[in-house]
Amino acid sequence: MNINTLNQNANTASAETDSITGNGASAEEMSTMFLELLVAQISNQNPLQPMDGTEYVSQLAEFSNVESLQSIKQNTSNSLDYMNSMMVLEATNMVGESVDVQANSVALESDGDIDGMVNLSTPADSVTVQLYNSDGELVEEMNLPYSGVGSLRFKFDNQDAGGYAVRAYSTTDGIPVQLDTWLSGEVERVSVGESSQDILLQVDGLGNFALSEINHLA
Repeated sequence: MNINTLNQNANTASAETDSITGNGASAEEMSTMFLELLVAQISNQNPLQPMDGTEYVSQLAEFSNVESLQSIKQNTSNSLDYMNSMMVLEATNMVGESVDVQANSVALESDGDIDGMVNLSTPADSVTVQLYNSDGELVEEMNLPYSGVGSLRFKFDNQDAGGYAVRAYSTTDGIPVQLDTWLSGEVERVSVGESSQDILLQVDGLGNFALSEINHLA
């Protein structure tokens, strides 16, 4: 179950519970209120026309439903808090780690390598990756060793500092198809907002990305 689903369940449980309790009272407060009302009903009933026992059973059943909704709401909230904490911990532990992110441009602050991967969803006759500098000039081109559908990694060694663009395409029966590129970089910093949805990872030379956009390299 993903976080969006859990959030929807929590909101649904909260809305149902509040609609029944009226003021969002806690389970302990509701229990006290119910017992007080029940005692008041018994104390003030007409002795000549006592309440039907089935009415007490009905009230007990309704109260039990409300308690169950309160418990579901609390458990769901606790689960969301736990998942958010785990995601924050996972993100902070990735500082200094190499990751892949979907991008086609990179800025090298110093001389170094540019590496990444492409994913093939269908077979192709060939796969080509090209590297362009900031002036739009072709710096290097390579044909990747094709081994079927799946991921193919590439690496442009010893590039000068500066900005670069990476283009990749597959060719089948002479028809080229552009491919999405994933570039590798090191996680430098993690920013955490109010929830797990606000976690951003700063990847060296590539920019900021959400945790869901990161492919952690083994």
